[in-house]
Amino acid sequence: MPTASGRPTRMTHPSIRHVARLSQSPEQARKTRECARQMLRPLLRVLLAAGIDQRQLVQVCEQVVQQLSSRAVVARITPLLNRKPLEVIVARWASHSAYLDRGKPIRLRLRGKRPSFQELVKTVSAGYSPSLALRNLQRSHVVRIARDRKVELVSRFYPVRSHGAVDIEPFSKMTTDFLRAHEFNLLKNPALGRGLFQRIAHKLNSDSRLAPTFNRYVREQGQLFLETVDEWLVRHQPKRSSLRRKKNVRLGVGIYVINEALR
Repeated sequence: MPTASGRPTRMTHPSIRHVARLSQSPEQARKTRECARQMLRPLLRVLLAAGIDQRQLVQVCEQVVQQLSSRAVVARITPLLNRKPLEVIVARWASHSAYLDRGKPIRLRLRGKRPSFQELVKTVSAGYSPSLALRNLQRSHVVRIARDRKVELVSRFYPVRSHGAVDIEPFSKMTTDFLRAHEFNLLKNPALGRGLFQRIAHKLNSDSRLAPTFNRYVREQGQLFLETVDEWLVRHQPKRSSLRRKKNVRLGVGIYVINEALR
């Protein structure tokens, strides 16, 4: 599922301060290296196909790394840990027939038999605390509790950022998907018009005062579009009995914003 933040973005540059090199656990370091490999593969394949040789490509990468390392200030990314159950909870709620009504997520009782929020959490992870999951999802503005004490799914997409921490894996997945679409259209597309849909809508020399309003507009319209795509995928999901005879693939759409006021 796509990942999207539900909060408006202030039109100011983020504060960046000098910090020491982060110490990572072996598992965090391994995941970060794998994320780097996934993002670099399609980009480097396109650059190599464009004519730059391997030696020149290595030199360019080394120069960029040296330039970034020599800067007096660096941005800090704190790893966001143990978020996988929350992503799966949201994904299951938004896609499993037991929690849907006409393709849309239903409101759930807090406790009790299926369908309930407690049962949903236990279905995803028997050892995960439903109360902890509820607090974390409320804190991220993904769910809310209505007056009748039922839990409502506000957003189908779990945010990448949470309280200053960032999960780099969804970031690398979205970046890789974007680059692979370009790679396919440039290097593997069999015929014009048969590649992956790839378009941008932008206007040069836009008034910078429009930037905050534009951000809110795209967030609202993009959220509606992604939920429409999500509902389409749910409706067209084949019956379980036919899944064994067919190859399963990942299908989806990603959206990004062009806003030079934030650079």
